[in-house]
Amino acid sequence: MDSDKKKPMWSILVVDDNPVVVRLLENLLERSGYRVMKAGNGEDALEIVAADKPDLVLLDIDMPGKSGYWICRSLKSNLHFADIPVLFVTALADKEDIVNGFAAGCQDYILKPFIHAELLARVQTHLALRKAHQDLQASVVRFRDLSILDDLTGFYNTRYLYQTLQEQLEKKRNLPLSVVFIDIDNFKHTVDTYGHLNGSNVIAELAEIVINLLPDGGYGVSYGGDEFVVVLAGHGSKEGAALAEKIRSAIERADFLSFCDLAVHITVSCGVATFPDDACTLSELLGNADQALFETKRRGKNKVVCFAEILENGGLNS
Repeated sequence: MDSDKKKPMWSILVVDDNPVVVRLLENLLERSGYRVMKAGNGEDALEIVAADKPDLVLLDIDMPGKSGYWICRSLKSNLHFADIPVLFVTALADKEDIVNGFAAGCQDYILKPFIHAELLARVQTHLALRKAHQDLQASVVRFRDLSILDDLTGFYNTRYLYQTLQEQLEKKRNLPLSVVFIDIDNFKHTVDTYGHLNGSNVIAELAEIVINLLPDGGYGVSYGGDEFVVVLAGHGSKEGAALAEKIRSAIERADFLSFCDLAVHITVSCGVATFPDDACTLSELLGNADQALFETKRRGKNKVVCFAEILENGGLNS
């Protein structure tokens, strides 16, 4: 297969009120493999950018209505479009015009009449810079995610939990927040029966069930091995317990390891604590959710117990 066909086609918006110039640029760019969009004024140009974000803009300055400077400033002031390279292609050759062009935010300034090879070289250079910048941003996001995500489950790790949960408690002290501790019941038996690899597969499948049930603002944390934490911002004790029961029930009903023709069934125990009703600090909140989980285990597992319920019943050993 031709390798050129695998390459993504860059899109370029040509903005000029002179149809002869537009046709010249269109033919030149299309012969070089670019997809070309056209606009004859500033208003049309901004509509095209909003509808079909181009990879680069070739922009005249002296046009009826809104000038190229205005178009460029409009693009650069919008966070959605500020990263699009803008190259002025203009007959305005005074130093003041050039300075004004760069002050408006353009990446390059090409004088008419332009040399075809030079214009293509500049276009290629700025598209390559744009691609490098996009790759760098993607790498930053990827490495950031790697530092806070658990590979197996897709949940966050404990570092993320301690950092963000503390911030949530400090910034939104007037809003409830529930924490659910989840532990797989008798997981050692599952591993002994089906092997460590399938044990990991069970954990990954469980995480997918939980993720699909999380409300907006909720997130899961891999707390270690077969233990997990679910953080539910804006959920009081009743709402947190209801969501925990929904998770517990969904896991109990699910068939695990069906991809290898098995139908493994597991259950989980859940402990719920809520800020600020059950705790005033991060350590208290996590500790009380852990105590609620311990009480769930004591009562026979495969249940949801809230810390408030323990207090109502007179403590852990009632």
